[in-house]
Amino acid sequence: MKFWPLFPLLLLSPVRGQGADAFADHERKGEAALADGLWEMAELHFRNCLAAPGLTPGVKSRIGIRLAESLVREGNPSAALELLEQSFVEKNAEALFWKAQALAGQKRFAEAADLFSHLLENPAAAHRTEAGLTLASLRLALDQPEAALGSLAGLIPGADEKTAARIRLYQVEILLDLGRAAPARAAMPETADITAEDQPLASFLNAQLLLKEDHPAEAEAAFRELLNHADGQTLAHYHAAAIGLADAVAAGGKAEDAAKSLLAFIQDHPGSPLLDTMFGRILQWLPEKPATTDPVLERLALWITPPLLPPISSIATPASGSAVAAWPTYETPSSLTDRLVFSIYARAIGLHRIGTTETKAEAHLLFNRLRIEHPGHFLATRSLYQSARWLLDEGDSEQAFSLLNTLRQTADSTELKGEAAFLEARAAYRKGDPKLAIQLFEEAARSLGAPEARTARLQAAIARLHSGEGGKVHLIQNQNTAPDQELDADLELERALSTTPPAAAAPLLEEFLKRFPDHPRAAEARLAVAEAALSGTAPDVALAKIHLDALEASSEKSAALPPPRLALMRMRMADLTHDSAAAMAQAQAIMDTYPGDPVAAEAAFTLGRNQFQAGSYNDARLVFQKLATTDTDPDRAQAAWLLTARSAALGGTPQSKEEALVCFDKACESKGPLKAIATLEKASFLIDMYRLPEASAFLGKWIKTLPEDDPLQLPAGLLLGEALYAQGSSNESSMVEALAVYDRLLAHARSQPSLLNRLQYLRGTTLEQLPDPKNPGKNREKEAFQAYYSVLETTTPPTEWEYFERCGFGALALLEKAERWQTAISVAQKIASFKGPQAEIAAARARKIKLEQMIFEDD
Repeated sequence: MKFWPLFPLLLLSPVRGQGADAFADHERKGEAALADGLWEMAELHFRNCLAAPGLTPGVKSRIGIRLAESLVREGNPSAALELLEQSFVEKNAEALFWKAQALAGQKRFAEAADLFSHLLENPAAAHRTEAGLTLASLRLALDQPEAALGSLAGLIPGADEKTAARIRLYQVEILLDLGRAAPARAAMPETADITAEDQPLASFLNAQLLLKEDHPAEAEAAFRELLNHADGQTLAHYHAAAIGLADAVAAGGKAEDAAKSLLAFIQDHPGSPLLDTMFGRILQWLPEKPATTDPVLERLALWITPPLLPPISSIATPASGSAVAAWPTYETPSSLTDRLVFSIYARAIGLHRIGTTETKAEAHLLFNRLRIEHPGHFLATRSLYQSARWLLDEGDSEQAFSLLNTLRQTADSTELKGEAAFLEARAAYRKGDPKLAIQLFEEAARSLGAPEARTARLQAAIARLHSGEGGKVHLIQNQNTAPDQELDADLELERALSTTPPAAAAPLLEEFLKRFPDHPRAAEARLAVAEAALSGTAPDVALAKIHLDALEASSEKSAALPPPRLALMRMRMADLTHDSAAAMAQAQAIMDTYPGDPVAAEAAFTLGRNQFQAGSYNDARLVFQKLATTDTDPDRAQAAWLLTARSAALGGTPQSKEEALVCFDKACESKGPLKAIATLEKASFLIDMYRLPEASAFLGKWIKTLPEDDPLQLPAGLLLGEALYAQGSSNESSMVEALAVYDRLLAHARSQPSLLNRLQYLRGTTLEQLPDPKNPGKNREKEAFQAYYSVLETTTPPTEWEYFERCGFGALALLEKAERWQTAISVAQKIASFKGPQAEIAAARARKIKLEQMIFEDD
């Protein structure tokens, strides 16, 4: 089974040893993921299913096919093909269909078409209709439109009316693209046969047909109806309807109104995916010699915001420097929208058409701005080509050649390179350099498609003819004694005083005081009750105050009590009632009055802690450091070293920070309960100081001394991961180590959902930064998505919200980046369904995507 790589997420939900319930859970989740368009999660769950022992051949084959489908749909055809060639999958009835789809995914169109053709010949073949539709698309990609139409025609016999109507609509689309209006009209299905889902498409195609059939008024009405009722339409068709409407208006002889129609639509939809086509139409309908105040050019000017950089004229103009000046090699930060870029380009073209010296100069400046502020936009290369043409027309062939040469070397578009070569060749020929012209015409012929390539070859031949040459052409108590009441009282008091813990002694002491309120040792009992009340994790300040007040009221009875203990109780009361000033004053008084008494150490600790909490870190540090070196209580001494380190760390100077590390080391070296805390805090402090390699080495060495099941593995691992991750920007291997740490911690966090969510978030953010070993040009975003989305695969409300929702929005962002809009909506709605703090934000994201992408569905 060497084919399937081990995914780190298997640590989260292993199948082995969990039996049929785990298998069924993974299969259910896999099928649900397929239905929701979450191909990465489907793949993960089906791989977990295949890892289960004892699968029957039939089950194994079924799961294998679902895995192959997941791989094909997520765009991994190579892995799908390798799987489909394994014996437990290849005989499955669906294997041939998914093999063909995988071949198509590899762009092996001819091989895929051959397999789909075999499926089409078998009426009982799995997914036969889908095979035929895909075959038609492949044949179109192979420039075989007639064969595509034939594939669709072969599906109609035997198909139900609704399916047949959908197939016919596809035929109409193809025929319209071929410009064959009459056969397209004949292929249109009856309205009664068209499903409600397909009706918007049918209406769009009918409007296009009306336009092709030269019925512009009817076409205009049909396109307006589509624009007024957007429900059910795809984003592309809705925006194409706006173009269709403009085309219909133009066909009625109103070109300016047509351009204004598109401009109004662009105003409301500045992010349209069809801006290129729309602006192409606007330029097409712009007069060859527009007026200076042309309304179209005026509208374009309103969309052109002030430049982000200094005036362009101070940087470079095509006529005042080399091609490098017109084609910057750096990219500046830009907030340009596509509409702005298209507006700059179109207005430059229009201004140049006006033809005055001023408008031509402004046109050149607009093109320069476009190239400087947005050099990555395809219009930047197009503007370079256009600038060269203008320069040739203006007689500046040298500068034009420089721009064209730059374009031929830098343009991504092969066709644009060819056009540049052709233009340069023509200019070279006119300058009397036939040899250069021949070379450039042949270069153009290799880049252009027919018939332009033929024209270039012809020009090369003509140039040869005139030069006398020939021609050639080439890409995570005892009972027995009498009762003695005084002895009974003494015994009861001693019994109470010796009871542990203090919380258990308090009720016994109170009972003693009720029975013997005038006992000579009542004051001692009251003091003990007060001390017991203030001990433990839940001090009873009110009870302690009652007894201390009683002692104050009968000072003659409490005179025999140890003064240090009374002073200590007063200090504790002040401390616990948050009277910091009184607590510190009483602590200092105890230290000054009883320096050799054990209470002085507790007073010092209280003084230092209050100073620390008040932000007097240097004063606190002096108190804690003296206590740490003199206290005979090792646990308190260790705590003092730790607090000395914290105080020094917050001292603010580089020297105090270095001294903090020495104090952390002393706390770590001390024997006491705070060793682990001191170690973790030192590591965290090293990270805060950005001494990341030192933090990584320190934590790594300590973690190796911890047992595998030690609870400290989690906090230590999280800190180690943080230190490693922070080094990732300059050391990719450090990021890989961070991921390995997070993967290992998953097993420790399996019973702690909140930590699990945090780990998956950390894994996701790390994976997003790492290149895919199989494709270094891409990052491991699929695995990042699997990490993020895994926390959403729950049917119970989360135990924490922060990392749960961070994961959800991380998954959502990746889907939006990939433009998987329908799946993004589903994930956003799922985040919202948990009704957490960010639920409304998620719901709003879903609504926004629906609106922007024209996705309509029943809510």
